[in-house]
Amino acid sequence: MKEAERIARQLKAAFEGDAWHGPSVLETLQGVTAERALTRPLAKAHSIWEIVLHISSWQKAVRMRVEGNEVETPEDGNWPEVKDKSPQAWENALQNLKESYRKLLALIQKLPDSDLDKNPPGSDNSNYIQLHGVIQHDLYHAGQIAILKKVKP
Repeated sequence: MKEAERIARQLKAAFEGDAWHGPSVLETLQGVTAERALTRPLAKAHSIWEIVLHISSWQKAVRMRVEGNEVETPEDGNWPEVKDKSPQAWENALQNLKESYRKLLALIQKLPDSDLDKNPPGSDNSNYIQLHGVIQHDLYHAGQIAILKKVKP
């Protein structure tokens, strides 16, 4: 098996499920309503909705880096603001999250292993590090979402 295939498997497990560690990103988001996603049960913590926007932004930024673009921070910002707080906007945020994941997964699945050791423009970290980093980032925030779901608003 090629290394890029292994990375794609890790991303898929972390995001969709069947991960060794426990619930994936999508599994932690099951049953979260727009109202719940907006709550801030811990005063200095981000809301679930903010975390979803943050994950999407960084998945897109890493994808753009691996595609050869110089990206320091996501074009939407590190922590995009929740502007529209409607249930439809929450559904859109979830769909955008899934779409950013699908695009990143598709990129990894067609990435030649020879590109893994290359550094994106302006970065000191290789594509290999970028891709593993975004998987770790997704899992870190899945853990935050799981905790926020347990705290009473």
